[in-house]
Amino acid sequence: MVHVWLLLLLAVFGVTNVYTAPPPVPEQIHLSYGDNPTEMVVVWSTPVSAPASQVIYSLFGPPGDDGPIQFANATEVKFTTGNAQGLKYLHRAVMKNLQPGQRYSYHVKSGDQNSLSYLFKAMSDKPDWSFKVHVFGDMGHYGGAPALKILNDSATNGLVDAIIHVGDFAYDLNTKGGKVGDDFMNRLQPIASKLPYMTCPGNHEIPYNFSHYLHRFSMPGLSWPMNVNKMWFSFNMGMVHFVSYSTEVYFTNGPVNEQLQWLSADLQEANKAENRAKRPWIIAYGHRPMYCSNIDLLGCDVDGPKLRKGFEDLFYQQGVDIIFEAHEHAYERLWPVYNRKVHEKTYVNPTAPIHFISASAGCNDLDGLCIDPILGPAGPWSAFRAWLPGLHGVGKLHVVNATHIHWQQIIAKDESIMDDMWIEQDQHGPFKPQY
Repeated sequence: MVHVWLLLLLAVFGVTNVYTAPPPVPEQIHLSYGDNPTEMVVVWSTPVSAPASQVIYSLFGPPGDDGPIQFANATEVKFTTGNAQGLKYLHRAVMKNLQPGQRYSYHVKSGDQNSLSYLFKAMSDKPDWSFKVHVFGDMGHYGGAPALKILNDSATNGLVDAIIHVGDFAYDLNTKGGKVGDDFMNRLQPIASKLPYMTCPGNHEIPYNFSHYLHRFSMPGLSWPMNVNKMWFSFNMGMVHFVSYSTEVYFTNGPVNEQLQWLSADLQEANKAENRAKRPWIIAYGHRPMYCSNIDLLGCDVDGPKLRKGFEDLFYQQGVDIIFEAHEHAYERLWPVYNRKVHEKTYVNPTAPIHFISASAGCNDLDGLCIDPILGPAGPWSAFRAWLPGLHGVGKLHVVNATHIHWQQIIAKDESIMDDMWIEQDQHGPFKPQY
């Protein structure tokens, strides 16, 4: 109110050319899991600095019966690298002391500007928690629109518990000086303000040394902004140990050995008897695939062998059950495969990892018309593959119990099911060499 009276007073004296900074209105609000089930992280952006930013949250109960109000101060960073036209100020706050499995109401505040209120559910800590997660990669700002309806419906109606985006955001987050990144994150806000949005880097995040990926997202166990030399992490969710890894270290002179050392230690810890009994499933996700059938010689015939050499032995030896990948703008499901050999054409007690390429969320901005068609002969490992303009979609992973996982690939246009299958595994653990 004071600044309005000041402007009127200046106008009386003929002073009209006065710059006033915009208010620090919060936008691009999105969640991610914290370091344990009692935490949830929220990140948002403002056009100007607001160092007093915070998140206000409480248990969500019947009217008049909400829990006590809690506050968490935010850390502010100024983001300029590759972001000449985008909003410069990012804020991150950690909501702590959450009751696992309970619903919470929250809003963020920067200066005197409050966001709308949103609801989320804290991660459950029940050992037999059965949960659902949407999985996809390669979603553009405009081209990604077909998949947004499914994601919005799921977020609004509580149909899934989290989102896993397997690299390549916006095409690109840095485009138009960061404005495309801002627009993309705002389009995600109705989804990611309600559901934890878990990520890994893709090749489209490489510009400016991954600066947009490192600043815009916050992931468990990592510093914020993230460090370009450590873009990998793991988190536990019910009966699953999830591992997010970077395929991009092989294409950017990144710290290959450091990531492999971390992966080896993380997976060995996950395979300790008490940990594998508690979380029998191990699921890894990284952007570029080890196997694919697309007409993309560089991706399938050059990148694939390089990634198999880097990751395949380790993931096989440590009994990684499922590997989610993206990059090739199509959908493909593989038979259990290791070292280019199909172990069996069944998903009952598979003896090698199962790969899914779910990269048809919408890709580029050409009205959703993506490249990388699947044509010609399939590799022997290919169990199901699909590419046609209009077959945009996302996956849904349902971890039913310790022995069964249900997977569906959903077509965005009409929400019909394109692929539907079950994995049954009651012999979890490192895979044994086949002779």
